[in-house]
Amino acid sequence: MNTFLSSLQTELFEDYKKFLTSEIEPRVEDLENDPDKVKSVFESLGQKGFLGTSVAKEYGGCGEPFIHTALLIQALGQIDAGLAMSVASHLTAAELIQKFGTDTQKSRYLPLLARGECIATVAATEEGAGSDYMGIAACVDKESSLTAEKTWVVNGDVAELAVVTARGEESPLGLWLVDLSQVKDAVKISANIKKLGLAGARTNNISFKNLKLDDASRLGGVEGPASQEEALLHGMDFIKVLAAAAAVGLTDMALAHSVDRARSREQFGSAIGKLQAIQWKLADMSSESCGARLLTYRAAWSKDEEPTEFRKNAAMCKYYAARVAQVHSAEAVQIFGAAGLSCDLPMEKLYRDAKVMEIAEGTAEIQKNIVAHEIGS
Repeated sequence: MNTFLSSLQTELFEDYKKFLTSEIEPRVEDLENDPDKVKSVFESLGQKGFLGTSVAKEYGGCGEPFIHTALLIQALGQIDAGLAMSVASHLTAAELIQKFGTDTQKSRYLPLLARGECIATVAATEEGAGSDYMGIAACVDKESSLTAEKTWVVNGDVAELAVVTARGEESPLGLWLVDLSQVKDAVKISANIKKLGLAGARTNNISFKNLKLDDASRLGGVEGPASQEEALLHGMDFIKVLAAAAAVGLTDMALAHSVDRARSREQFGSAIGKLQAIQWKLADMSSESCGARLLTYRAAWSKDEEPTEFRKNAAMCKYYAARVAQVHSAEAVQIFGAAGLSCDLPMEKLYRDAKVMEIAEGTAEIQKNIVAHEIGS
């Protein structure tokens, strides 16, 4: 594989950044407290076609390689990592429908998701089932009623569509499509959860009680994917790569701010960038961020071109990119000194967001377990 972007992909990334900087960045402040602002951002992204990059053309998308989607999330990560993860959750739901859904499910939902007219989420995590996804207790009983308590659902209170994991009568684990706008009496959504970082990703708990489902609600219908567990794992691998891309975008900003500070801040009669201690920090940041970027691009490429390696590559890039983001955001605070502690400058936000990235969508420890398993350890 050529690990460097083509000229077309480089231009695409610059187009993403130009639009996001001019149209989206002015609106990202206070996404945590304004769900309508989140919806307007999705509408804008959808109108530009950015939410349909990997959706097939027959369903209103662009039919482009997955790496183009990863580039979008990287560009969003430079603007706001929380918003990047909000979009990533939406895109993961679309991917699951496109890969495993029935023709009817694809025709009904994918055009809406690609246009940003419907926001989606994946509701998988439970109090007793985070990294241990087999601990999922949600159940669809023999009367086809769903009862579930889902936690940490990104987009929970702005989504109209949810892909919900639950156990069923015929299989140990299943995925179900729930139109949240049509079942309000059987669904309770909590207020937005206040978090250490990634505030731009609205996050909620969702309770389902005796929610009636039918065969059309099951992802893929009654014939469904051969392994619903495999479908869930694919969705987890998909969003890991997007989480890594968001972490790369965050790291891009930590390095850019640090370089600017090293050039402009003077101590002892010269710019601090002349000090070897600062130079070595910048050299480490530049080298390691490049490594995280290339690992992420390789993982995105392998989804389409080398799918047997996708799970391993997804875990590797998520673990490494999130770790690099956490370490480098801390170094950025250090380079800024006391000013780095100020909430008026972006360093403290980058630091908080990066720490959450190490946990969101699978902890670093779980990713290392997956890599070890995939290489036959």
